Amino acid sequence: MIDVNRLGFLARHCGPGSIRDGIPQENAFWIRSNEEYLSVNVLPEDMEVEAGLAQIRKILARKEYDANPNGKFAVFNAGRIIQYMSEYEGMDVQIKHRPSHNDPTHAGIAPAGTYNTSAWYESTRTMARALTKFFEENPDFVYPVP
Repeated sequence: MIDVNRLGFLARHCGPGSIRDGIPQENAFWIRSNEEYLSVNVLPEDMEVEAGLAQIRKILARKEYDANPNGKFAVFNAGRIIQYMSEYEGMDVQIKHRPSHNDPTHAGIAPAGTYNTSAWYESTRTMARALTKFFEENPDFVYPVP
């Protein structure tokens, strides 16, 4: 198991419908109502980003998840995004490694804490807005799907 405190870079596939002017929009980072976290993938530490993204795409394909070639991968450092969320919105987020037999790279990011339903919804939307703002400020962290 990967130590969450040592997670390096994470990637989120963003479909073409959630991209505007090359930047993922809020809907790329919405947590679905039936989910507890936003799915991301841990990039292999021993690879360059592009090679790691190609590896992630292969894993997603094995899971029968279509990483649309017209989409983008949003890539971020786990520690940096935790700090950014705290500074940008005063929001604490947690990132947990959630591997499965067919995806050892799977992880999830979510607001930290306990919420009632309406507060959870609002906090997940706040997280999505902050992630979009992060990528607007850091467009070099958005990569084409290899």
